[in-house]
This record gives sequence, structure tokens and C-alpha cells, in this order.
Amino acid sequence: MLTHSKRIFVSNRLPFTANTKTQTLTRGSGGLVSALLGVNLEESFYWMGFETDSASARLLAEKSHEIQKNLICHPVLLSKEIYDTYYDGISNDLLWPLFHYETQLAVFNRENWDVYRQANAVMAEEILKVANEGDTVWIHDFHFLLLPKMLKEKNPHIKIGFFLHIPFPAAEIFRQLPVREEILRSLTACDLVGFHEHSYLRHFISCMKAFLGVDSTLFKAEVGNHTLNLGVYPISIDTEEFKRKAESPKVEKLSQSYRTQGTGQFKLLGIDRLDYTKGLELKLKGFQKALRMYPELVGKVSLLQVAVPTRLKVPLYGEIKKNLDQLVGAINGEFGTPDYVPVQYIFKSISEETLLALYRRADATLVTSKRDGMNLVAMEYVIAQDIQTPGVLILSEFTGAASLLPDALIINPWDAEMVAKSIHRSFTMPLEEKRQRMHNLQQTLMRYSASAWAEGFLADLEQHDAMIKKDCQTLPASPDHWPSQMQIHLRSNKVRLILDYDGTLTPLKPKPELAVLDPAVREVIAKLNDDIEVFIVSGRPRSFLEEQFGNMPVNLVAEHGAFYKLAGQKWQSRINSDIRSWYNDVSSAMESYSVKVPFSFVEKKEASIVWHYRQSPPEFADYMAKKLDDELNTCLGNQPVSIMMGSKIVEAKANECNKGSFLRWLMQSSFRDTAYYICVGDDRTDEDMFKVLENKGVGIKVGMSATSASYRISSQSEVLSLLTSMNTFIRNQYGFLRSANA
Repeated sequence: MLTHSKRIFVSNRLPFTANTKTQTLTRGSGGLVSALLGVNLEESFYWMGFETDSASARLLAEKSHEIQKNLICHPVLLSKEIYDTYYDGISNDLLWPLFHYETQLAVFNRENWDVYRQANAVMAEEILKVANEGDTVWIHDFHFLLLPKMLKEKNPHIKIGFFLHIPFPAAEIFRQLPVREEILRSLTACDLVGFHEHSYLRHFISCMKAFLGVDSTLFKAEVGNHTLNLGVYPISIDTEEFKRKAESPKVEKLSQSYRTQGTGQFKLLGIDRLDYTKGLELKLKGFQKALRMYPELVGKVSLLQVAVPTRLKVPLYGEIKKNLDQLVGAINGEFGTPDYVPVQYIFKSISEETLLALYRRADATLVTSKRDGMNLVAMEYVIAQDIQTPGVLILSEFTGAASLLPDALIINPWDAEMVAKSIHRSFTMPLEEKRQRMHNLQQTLMRYSASAWAEGFLADLEQHDAMIKKDCQTLPASPDHWPSQMQIHLRSNKVRLILDYDGTLTPLKPKPELAVLDPAVREVIAKLNDDIEVFIVSGRPRSFLEEQFGNMPVNLVAEHGAFYKLAGQKWQSRINSDIRSWYNDVSSAMESYSVKVPFSFVEKKEASIVWHYRQSPPEFADYMAKKLDDELNTCLGNQPVSIMMGSKIVEAKANECNKGSFLRWLMQSSFRDTAYYICVGDDRTDEDMFKVLENKGVGIKVGMSATSASYRISSQSEVLSLLTSMNTFIRNQYGFLRSANA
């Protein structure tokens, strides 16, 4: 077994198929095989996938390294009965149709789901035999939706990436899955989840919020004490190799022979698996509409449709083939003549050489997928083109490829008239326009190969690991195990203790006025303040802090640093900007939102205004908060005000209202500039302080979300214990000396 950090790829099938009679292996086709085997790996790597035949499994394990250097092929044996249920009963009969929006075809069976879970558990067990702490496991596709959580529960220190090669559906579709929460909880255990297209990511984010209550940005989500990174990584093909093959003399010769054969001056090409997601009936209806709308195309344009057989034993696919046969017959019957066959229909697999020659020959390729994770046919057609005599790509907007290839003619395949117009446009398009469009498409793909896709994902996944290692540690309960610098400075009495209020000294409350300081917390703060300097740095207004601490000689800092009152002195202001330039506009906007959103309200301070919505209907309020945040940032971009979203709030504050800015000012002040700072806080405003600390102190995060602090405690309920331990430690160190001096 390898002892150093390694990579483990996981997919349903291994990259080779075994022939036990000839004792040979054949490399599989498809973008994933090209992408992962094309990654520049100097070290050995594993590829794990299911196999139902023990002899084939042995052959794959023994001979894969002879074909691919450094590859350790690791077949995972599964009984045929379990595999068929996991693969057909769930992957193909439930997940595939539902994720492609064909919900009427999705069949859920609880017993089958249990088998799917069992298959994922078998794979997890095999991976855990190989994976060590720090290793990278990259899981591919919907066959293994439950695998990430199974792995993280047993080994939380392995890096887990997951890539979905099919669309992720909108929340209203996904909610039909009875096991939706189980799937999402598993995926949120990953370190990085990737999708082909931005809309798939957007749908995933919506589902996390709707079904798990997890908030996120387009880049990451905080799930408990775990950070889930998110990304869009459109897969490509092996562009250089594909281009080389397409330009080979043998392919060119075959392509020229196709140009002199058959009927029709203009050849429209379709290459698809016979699957309901590919929209073959929509393609034929669009072509039929084109011949009806544009009589001049009859006799001049023909469609060559190659339908690659798949799942032949499934009745549904037989029905699809029957309907296509009838539609082809109807079109040929309506428009065909003795020397013109409008639709040439081939129902079989074709060789790579034939495919390349057809790409080179075709004047246009028509892709009408109803839903498609990416669609590599579109990319292959582009790369195969001769730029001097290029064809035209007509591409469904419901493919992931559409977002990457905007110079194609983008269509809605359900709009037969739009499809027809695009066919006519490709027929009449000037050569220079074809060349310009194809040049742009080829340039895009030549800069982004399949291996670049894989390397990009892996780089982001492994960079995330470096970030994890820098993340904060849990602060030990015993002061004897606290950081050495923290102990040294507490002993020396040269400490400034900076404490946030809401969420730190008090629990978060539905209404601000309810967050009153607990007497036990007040007492320990008073004791600490006898020995070290205590600063209460809060977003609260001056009046509230006076109510809570007015009779205590502590330092008070209001509105995130806009105003401060040192012990025994008067309040001072740090505001230099013109608050009047934005205050009334923000107030009016927030008041209007408080009317629209039930149970929300506005809290007005001297240098800031806060819109609270903790008690409001969560989904509607979250949407309105984002809308308000966007509206204020757009309208006030040139004003001296910062707009931010916090924990169920939107806050507008003068630029001077920044805890980090205040702490920097305090550090640079003339008094006690050698002090050691201990900052304790729970939310985004406290992160500004943690980032300023550097080597002058320690930040302690309250809660489990991501942070710049060096240490954390798990919840607000532990703050009193922390302060009590700190007070006890200080008094134990020099309390006796103080008593003696007294």
C-alpha cells in the first residue's frame, strides 16, 4: 500500500473492459476516461469501480498498469443481483429521469433504495481500506450520491470531491424525491462539489436552503463546522488528440467519399444515444417543420440521424424506437422522391473513424436534447471541423454545452419553428460567418481540454485541503493547555480582552431588547476587569451599552467602533464621514421592507441602521434580504456607507463602523501598545477583528462556522465557562502576590 498522499478516482465503471477469453483489456470511451487518464500524475493513483465477474476483476487488477502507467485499477466486486437493482432500479429508473425532468418516468421503490444504499456502502468499505488521512477521493456521478457521507463519517480527514455529470434539477423537481434530505446531507459532507453549468449549481444551492436550511454563496456553504466548497467546471474533450484523429488522411479520405454519396447537397447530422433525454422526436419534428416552412430545402437538405442503441431490454426504449421509426417513415413519405431521402436513419453503433468522417462531412450538426449534463457530441463536431470549410452547430439551450459555446445557433428544441428557422439559417449562412463562428468555438475548446478540466477540479479540491489545515482549533477547556503566549501574557497582566455582545456574552434573541446581560456573566466580567483591560465592542448603540454596563469601569465601544468610551471618561466619536448623505435613504428603504415582510423591523442607531427579520417567514425573508442588500449596494455605491448581511439582518453603517478598524486604531494608540489582545466574537463583524490581530493576540470564535480566528469554542453557552477559567487562571497566577502587597 502507498504510504504517501494519493488520489483515488471513483466511478460506476472502470476505465477498461476485460475480455477473459483473450486476456486483454480495452480502454473505454467517453469524456471521463479521457479526462482522468489524461491528468499528469507522477505518482500512482487508484481508480475504483464496480465489477460483477470475479475473473474480469482479477484481469483488471493485474493488467491495467500495463496500459496506463501508475494506474492501480481496483475493481469492487458486487453480486449481479445487487448491481442490477442499484444500477437499473435506482440509478436509471429513478435518478436519471428525475434529474432530467422526466418525472413521470421516475419510479421510487424503498426496497430498491435500500439496495442502492448497500452498494454505496460496499464501495465506501473498499475505499476506506485504501484511503489514508490526507488522501484525495474524487467521486463521479449520481451512482454514488450517498458515498461522501459514508466516507467522512469513518475518516473525516480524507479530502472528498464530488462531480455530477448530469443536470441537477430545480428544487420543485428535486422535492419529489422521498430521499431528498438523505442525498443532500451526503453531498454536503464533501469538501468540493462541482457541476457542468451555473444553473445546476444554482439549483443545488436552492435545494440546500429549502430542504436543509443551509445558507450559501455561489462558492461555499457552512454546514456545521464543515465548509463545503462549490464550483462550476464544464467538462471538455481531449481536444488535441481528437483534432489529430479528425485530420488524419484516412478520416479525410472517408469523409470525401461521403460527400460524393447519397442525396442532398446539404447534410444535417444527428448523433445521439437512443434515450428520451436526447429529444430525437423533437429533432425530427423540427426538421419536418423546416421542410414545410421552406420548400426550397426539399431535395437539397437531408438529415442523417445515428441513434446508438441503449437499454434494449427496457420496454420504454423499445417504445421510443417504435415512435421514431414511425416519424421517420412519415417524413420520408411526405417529402421523399425516388432520388431524395429526407431522413437517413441508422440504429446501431458506429466506429470512431466513421464518426469522425461524418463530423467532417456534415454541413451542420443538430443537437436537440431536452436535458443534457454537457453533450460532448457538440464539442467533438466543433473540433473535427476544417476551418476553411466549416459546418454550423445548432445546439439546444438545455445542454450544459450551450453555456460554453455561445457561437452555436442556440435553440429551444420544443419550438419546432425555431428549430426550422435555425436549419434554414445554417443552410443559407455565408461562409465567412461560418468561419468566424467556428473559429470562436474552436478557440474556446482548444484552451480547455478534458485533462485541464480534471486538473482544475483537483487543484481546487486540494487547495481547499490546505485551507482546512490553517483552520482554527478548538480551545482546550483547561487553561493549562491554552496557547503558551496567551498564558504568558495573562500571567503578566498585559492583556486587553475584547468581547462582542450579541451571540457572545448573551444568546441571540428574536428582539434586540431581550438580550440582557446575565448576572453571572456580569460578575465574571467585573472580576476580570480588576486585573486586565476589558473592552465590550458591540454593534449596539451607546444607550444600550450604558444600560448594561453603566456602573462598571469597563471600556465600551458602540456601533462596531463608531463611538467609544474608555473607563471613567466620556463618549468619543470616530465618525469623520457625512452620515446624512445616506441615512435617510436607507431608513426609507428599510422601513418599506419592514412593511412587506411580516415580523421584521428596523433598528435605528446614530451611525448605522439595521433591518431585523429573525422572526419572519424564513424563505420569503431571506429572499427579500438579498433583494434589499442588492438594492442598497447598487444605490449607495459612492456613499461613505457599508452594506452587509449578517445573521438574519441587513445592516447599513458608516465606514468607521468597523470592529477591525477600531482594533487597529486601539493597537496604534499611545497607551499600552505592548498589550496582548484576546478577541472573542461570533459573527462576521468579529472576523474583521480576527484578521487584524496577526501576531499581537489570539482570536476565539464562538460557534462552528468558518473563521479567521486561531481558536474556537463550540457555542455561546461555553462563553461563561471560558471567562470563568480565564479569571481563575489570572488569580491563581498572581493573586497571592496582590494580597501580600495589599
